[in-house]
Amino acid sequence: MEPQASVLAAAMASAAEEARRLAPFLNDLDGWDGSDCDTGSNAAATLAAMASALAALDPGAPFSTAVEACARTAVRQGVGHVGVLLGGVFASWAAVLADEARPTPLVVRRMLCASPAPGCRIDASPAVVEVLAGARAELAALGDTLPDVADVISLCSSQAQIGLVEATSEQTGRIDAGAAVLALVLACLDSATRADPAILESYAVMLADLAALGGGRAPSPAPPPAGRRFTVDIVMQGEDKDRAALVSRLDALGARLSTVGHTDLFGLGEWRFHVDTSAPLAALPRTGRTLRFQVRDARPDEMIGIDELADEGITHRGVRLLERRPVRRVERATVIACTRAPGLVEELARAGAVVFLDPSPEDAPGLAVAAASSSTGVALIAPCDEACAALVARAASLLPSGPAAAPSVLSAPTSDDLGVLAVARACAPLFVPQPGGAAAGPAMASILRDQARGALARATTCALPPAWEHSDLDAALAELERIGPTRVRLLLGSGDDGPYLV
Repeated sequence: MEPQASVLAAAMASAAEEARRLAPFLNDLDGWDGSDCDTGSNAAATLAAMASALAALDPGAPFSTAVEACARTAVRQGVGHVGVLLGGVFASWAAVLADEARPTPLVVRRMLCASPAPGCRIDASPAVVEVLAGARAELAALGDTLPDVADVISLCSSQAQIGLVEATSEQTGRIDAGAAVLALVLACLDSATRADPAILESYAVMLADLAALGGGRAPSPAPPPAGRRFTVDIVMQGEDKDRAALVSRLDALGARLSTVGHTDLFGLGEWRFHVDTSAPLAALPRTGRTLRFQVRDARPDEMIGIDELADEGITHRGVRLLERRPVRRVERATVIACTRAPGLVEELARAGAVVFLDPSPEDAPGLAVAAASSSTGVALIAPCDEACAALVARAASLLPSGPAAAPSVLSAPTSDDLGVLAVARACAPLFVPQPGGAAAGPAMASILRDQARGALARATTCALPPAWEHSDLDAALAELERIGPTRVRLLLGSGDDGPYLV
């Protein structure tokens, strides 16, 4: 039987739930050599967004419609390099299905063997490459006589797991987190197509066997490579030449980047870039239309350690995956800073905030995704003006209801860029009360409110009007003299260039 949208919807709902439960294990796998211990969390967020998009579709809609929905969701709501990886897979599938009326076995094989779609670039690990190459080679060896669709998908899934096994080092037992996520998605598609949950139990057993290879040795965290101190997420619209220009500039900077997107019949497209660089402002697109420019600190070396409060080991579907406590990021408050000042971006990010530069109405979904990443269900957003304050309300409306005692989104009482900086420096370094989770939400909300109010009470902003005169400057200086501050920050700008911190 040919699959419909309902099959992929069931598969992605299952993948989202499996990834959520496996996130501590997958994050642990991502803790090696300067990686940032977040692949599991990012995969869970991306798959949850895809599952939500598919839940809104008619179950009887074509399978191709569901695949296209996943590809488009990855552009606006994907998280991390793994989000781009998943988006790239679905984009390549969508490119094949766009020209086909029905997902026959031959079409599904071509779909599963598809190369990355034009405009997509995935910074894939050797393990991901091996998993995909092995699955494609096995499907190509079938020849022209194919079994039904379910058998084609099952063969691809099983070969992907074999590829994951072959890519795992027997000396270290190091499992590639991205490849494990990819194998999980294919296993969930296989399980949904056959309506057989035992396939996911077999996947869990396979992970446990791999984890035992290296004797359960913990990852060895390290700082990220030089030149990659910040993570930048960009969503842009334009022509393919705009995308190519940004890729060329990022390559010249030596940045690590992944990108996924799509173009329409008129040659206009929308792309997501996930970039690791030490020059975030140099990554700002100069052509096209920038829908989102988001920056955060990429240095996890001081924020990763053993989860001493966790139960010993990790168990999934009754299978013991780890005997030791997992490695994870230390939980900090989720603080989102909105600013119109390019010169504040790096300082806000170094303070620990997720920074949105020059946010627009199109940033509301991005703000919601950033807020949803909070482990406590509580996020503080600091707006820099009235337009940003309206965005906070819009972002909050896009989130599911949080715990009754803990609002999902708090809006800091800020109205200018320097106030945002004061709140970010006071609130972003805060640690989540342990053991964390939604139970810590009410306490986290109270702490964030108090710290934000206190930071603003200790700071005063003297703003000059756009068409200021010397009398305005004299009044501002007189106010500063009256206050007698211990520290002064000056924001200067000229036209659209700035403001910058002095």
